[in-house]
Amino acid sequence: MRRSTALISLSAIAITGFAYVIQSAPQLPDPGNTGVSKEQQIQLGQQTAAEVYKQMPVLPDGSAETAYVQQLGKKLVSVIPPDNSWPYQFHVVPQKEINAFALPGGPIFVNIGTVTAAADEAQLAGVMAHEISHVYMQHSIKQIKKQQLQQGLVGILGAVLGQSNGAGAALARLGIGIGSGMLSLKYSRGDEAQADSVGAVLMYKVGYPPVELAQFFQTLEQQGGANGPNFLSDHPNPGNRVAAIQEEIRGWPPVNTQTNNQAFLRVREKAQGVRAYTAQEIAQGAKDNTWAKQNERYAPKN
Repeated sequence: MRRSTALISLSAIAITGFAYVIQSAPQLPDPGNTGVSKEQQIQLGQQTAAEVYKQMPVLPDGSAETAYVQQLGKKLVSVIPPDNSWPYQFHVVPQKEINAFALPGGPIFVNIGTVTAAADEAQLAGVMAHEISHVYMQHSIKQIKKQQLQQGLVGILGAVLGQSNGAGAALARLGIGIGSGMLSLKYSRGDEAQADSVGAVLMYKVGYPPVELAQFFQTLEQQGGANGPNFLSDHPNPGNRVAAIQEEIRGWPPVNTQTNNQAFLRVREKAQGVRAYTAQEIAQGAKDNTWAKQNERYAPKN
């Protein structure tokens, strides 16, 4: 009798342990080591951000739209362990096209068109979590290293970092192009899939349904080139995002999730009234030095 009871107990423990493995909460992966110091990546990001302020209109931090995006970004970043976090900054570009991009070291820019296109807060949080994940995994630096010879990368970085005059041309040597109303920093399909995966973990930990990220991308694909050319060209589709994320989150413990709130609805309505520019208008404004003058008061300093 005791032996039978013991076997039952062991079976229960085994079953419980198995259930624990299946139902364990997801964890963020190790981002790895790029060989480029954190300080260098932060400096490169700050320098690139300064160029963005010369080439694009950027809403001031005091705007309601930026304050909201910064608050949402802070919420997502709060679940990242300090050792692997970055000095994230969040900015809003008054551009009609749907887009968002992340720079090395933490600066993230979200187009106003992305805010107005999101069906709910969870979808906007998903886009931002995706961009945060690019920074977390250091994708831009890893791509730069692939493009440059290992022995020449440090020299090129040294020539770029801290350079104020002609910084745009210097950044182009690293494969970072700013112009035509968008930033060119190509990622691989593998990077995109990984940013989806890591972004799903961030969303889950904060309490947003991760599948909302994939559904937003799916909406862009259905809309075609008219509304999402910049985002889709910068973020190559790694495959069926909906299926991949559904598979990723299979077995994750259930949590109380949120998709919307009144703050998001108010900001989205307000964002619809913001003077937004097309990519062509932004490109022309960059040629005319319009944005550099307009942003001079609050652009980041190198």
